[in-house]
Order: sequence, then C-alpha cells, then structure tokens
Amino acid sequence: MTRQKPDPSPRDAQDEAARWELVPLTDYSLPPTPAASAARARWTSLRRLFARGSEPAETPARAEADLRGLPEPVLDALVAPVDWSGPAEALQQRREQDDAAGALTCVVGPPRSGHVALLHRWASAAGARVLEPPGADEILAGGRTWLDAWPEDDRPWLLPRLEHCWLRHAAGLALVRELLERVQAGRLGPGVIGCDSWAWAYLRRVAALPTQCVLTLQAFDGPGLAALFRNLLALDNPRPVQFRNAQTGKLVLAVDGEDDGDGGAELQHLAARARGNAGLARLLWRRRLRAEPDSAEGADEADAATADDEASGATIWLAAPPTAPALTADLDEAAALLLHALLLHNGLSAALLAELLPLPPYRVQMRLQWLAALGAVVAGADGRWRIHAVAYSAARDLLRAQGFLLDDF
Repeated sequence: MTRQKPDPSPRDAQDEAARWELVPLTDYSLPPTPAASAARARWTSLRRLFARGSEPAETPARAEADLRGLPEPVLDALVAPVDWSGPAEALQQRREQDDAAGALTCVVGPPRSGHVALLHRWASAAGARVLEPPGADEILAGGRTWLDAWPEDDRPWLLPRLEHCWLRHAAGLALVRELLERVQAGRLGPGVIGCDSWAWAYLRRVAALPTQCVLTLQAFDGPGLAALFRNLLALDNPRPVQFRNAQTGKLVLAVDGEDDGDGGAELQHLAARARGNAGLARLLWRRRLRAEPDSAEGADEADAATADDEASGATIWLAAPPTAPALTADLDEAAALLLHALLLHNGLSAALLAELLPLPPYRVQMRLQWLAALGAVVAGADGRWRIHAVAYSAARDLLRAQGFLLDDF
C-alpha cells in the first residue's frame, strides 16, 4: 500500500504544524474534560476502582458483533505512523536559538507519546550519534566503563532513554547521578537526552536534573486530535471517509467530506482519557476501527491497491472504547508495586523486577502472568514487560488512589 498521504490543504498544514508544539515542561497543559461528562467520568473511575458492575447497553446503530476488525494494511491506510519531520525540525531550531540552555536539551514525554521516535528522527537529520543505555549489570556496578567510553568528537549525541540508565536499587543511582553531573558540567559535549515522564518524576527527587531547556510535546485537545487523524489518513487521493460511532450512528470525523457533526465531544473525551497524549490517543483510536462485513472480506489478502479501495470512500465504524482492565482499589500490594516499577523504568524484565522488588521471583512471575491475563501488562520483543496501552489510565488511577508517586502528565 502507498503510505504517502495526499498533499494537505494550507489550512490542514497549518493545523498540523500548530498541533505538534514543543513547549517547556512547565507549560504542559492537560486538555479539559467535557463538562457534561465530568461526573460520569468520575463515577466510571470510582466504579473501576471499587466495583465490577456494568450498565445496560443501548440499542446500537451497528451491532459490534456484526462488524469486522480491519487487517493491518487497511489500518495502516486509515491511521498511518506519525511523520516526525516537523517536530524534529522544531527541536533543532529550538537548540539553535536557545543559547541560554548551553549544549544540552532534554525532551520528556509520557509512555507512548512518541517522543523517542521524534528524537530518533532529529538524530537522523542532525547527524547525531545515538547512544545505547548500559546493561543492568553495568548500572548496578556504577557504570564507570560506560561513561568513560563516551564518544569524543564534535558530533552531537542523543541518549533517547534516560529511564534505562538507572534502577530503583541501592546501587542503581550512582551512574545516572554521575552522568547528569558530567553532562551539566559540559564534559560530554552537546547533546539531547530523552526521558519517560515517570522516570523524570522519580529522578527529580534523587538526582540533579537539568532545569533549563527541558521540553515536551504539548497536549492535544479534541480539535487537535481531529486534525491529527485527518493527517494520518495515508490514502492516495481518497474519496470522502466518514468515521461514525457504531453505538449512536453519529458522525465523529469526516475526511474530505462534510463537517464533524457531533463528533467534537467524542474526540474531546478521547483527548481527556489519553490526558493529551496524542500517541496514546492514536493507539486507542486505531483499536476501535471496524467495517461492515462485506467491506472487510478478503482484506487479509489485499494488495496495496485493494487496501486503498477498502479504506477510501467508506464509512468506518468506531466500536466502543476498549475496556480497561479491572484494576480495583483492593489490588494487592505486590501487583501495585509491580505496576509502579514498570512505569518508573518504562518496562523491566521479570528477572530485574525480582531483583528490584521485595518479592521472590516466583511471586513476580505469578503476578505478571495474572496481570497479563487481565490485559494490564504485555511482554515486548525486547523482553521487557510494560503496561498495556489500554490499561494505562486504569493503572494510573489505581496508583494515585494508593498514594504512589505519579508523573506530571
């Protein structure tokens, strides 16, 4: 399938440029929750924490059981990967203009926000050297060898995952403290550090983090998500595409067609659920897309042209938002500690979890398997367990209710 989207209109191009905005970390602003749904959102959160009840379903415009999931080629045509060229250029301009920040820039983002992909795009354009984090054994040994092997040339460097350069362990902080001291003293040359927001919140309490030129991607609201999803439609000369709610039948988003109708509130709900995290919102949006049975037949074997045909000139139905796992307030301490550790380090292996937590290895394995069956965690190809995208909001609500340290997003 051709992944290149059609040339946007000047208005769409302006909207896209305005939405991907790098701002100082202190200027990050959460999108508002629609007033009409604020009470319902609070009740849903409380019910998820303290109960397992369900509300009777209304008669849907399209029964989800009669709709079909879309194969990957069609999903890729409807929701393409983000093009990070614009934000990467903005980052480079910011580095060139902000003399007060010296040679260091930090970019912080919540899980699945896309800031790591942005930084890799910047490194490719700027000719920067990308540095891999040290291994766990080296972190626990102090990391002196890794630090002393820092490249000495005039090229800028990128350390995209500061969260993988420390461990919440008595011996796991010496390396990151020494690293930050050398960076801020200018001993390692010009560079960029990326960091997950949960790690940043913790490291702020145990290390001397930079305070100047710390940037993040500004939160997306409902209109911002509408502009983003239009720009992610990667079809060649698409006919009008409509995204409608399968439950209500209402128009949520139209591309090259009529206005959005009553869909603004639904996209604002999505923005609020994702807490302005456009990368997370994109994943949740993509998971909801369905088609009429005839539209999806044979799509698994579709070639590029067929995939464009399937997705263009069509009504795409939005299934109900994916149900978050029931992470209730009575979840035991072991599971809560495990979830928090995974967020602090943006994923950990089972072996490292057993080393960092006051739990025997067999109990870590039991809890991981239980949480995986619940849909709360998932194992990645790199061997790290992470919070599932669908479970992120529920995990955050649970940790807040139990008094754990949270990130600022």
